[in-house]
Amino acid sequence: MAIDKEFYNEASASKLGWLPSWFIPGYTLFDKKLTSAIKSFQKEMGLLDDGMCGPTTYRRILAKVESERPFVGLSWEPTSSDVLWHNNQPIKINWPAEKVHTFKDEAFPFAISEGLTKKSKPRKIKSFVAHWDVCLSSSSCADVLKNRNVSVHFMIDNNGDIIQLHDINDACWHAGVGTVNENSVGVEISNAYYTKYQDWYIKNGFGPRPIITDAKINGKSLDEHLGFYDIQLRALSALMQAIHSACGIPYIVPEKQDYYSPETTKASWQGFMNHFNCSDKKIDCGGYNLSEYFLGDSNDNK
Repeated sequence: MAIDKEFYNEASASKLGWLPSWFIPGYTLFDKKLTSAIKSFQKEMGLLDDGMCGPTTYRRILAKVESERPFVGLSWEPTSSDVLWHNNQPIKINWPAEKVHTFKDEAFPFAISEGLTKKSKPRKIKSFVAHWDVCLSSSSCADVLKNRNVSVHFMIDNNGDIIQLHDINDACWHAGVGTVNENSVGVEISNAYYTKYQDWYIKNGFGPRPIITDAKINGKSLDEHLGFYDIQLRALSALMQAIHSACGIPYIVPEKQDYYSPETTKASWQGFMNHFNCSDKKIDCGGYNLSEYFLGDSNDNK
């Protein structure tokens, strides 16, 4: 049965919070003209051009809209903390306290999604999954997660701030694979991905991002894209060290880092992986081998 694309887009806009004017300036209708504009935008972004603004298209158009607005940072006095939270107990992280923020902070400004599975008993955590958020900031990423009713435990912002949205013991809906969600910890690292946003980062004082030119995922070469700032990668290392110490996740990565690894979808697999390792539909974080950012005892790194 054919999908009513106009009806789909109206329902998607109501759920996710986008407007027809994001695709056609000043436009308000959910009709074939909007569907055609969405298809054109999807082609530009290299997405499936079906004319329906689903979650992936929504992230891309939100980044475009936000890049055209004046940048306004969060106006709050962050709480300094050198701990994260695991089953409501503090765990240490070796990262500057002023750059660690958690859901327990006073006046925590980040949106909190209800799309996760709360756990009353300690869960067995076996893996760690790294994502890039395709957003311009972690604040925007948190809004996207809440609107989509999905979740992730941590975010790493452009300036290297580590933000904990949920207790590590809760099962966040971030990997799109049930067994992985049930047994993993996830992090979204802020990165808008497309090179056309490089000017936005420079204009707003973050500086130029590295350009990744030779990444190959699931047997396909990725287009040239933006990479992570060095401070984000150092924050990622600190976060992985804290999770390794607290949860016992071994310092190993899938055998094939640049291809889909079906074994990572099994509940028995343990270690650190990128999102593309547990889903052949994903490309994040293409160009990065997490083993390069392991910290700790050298025996753990083998």
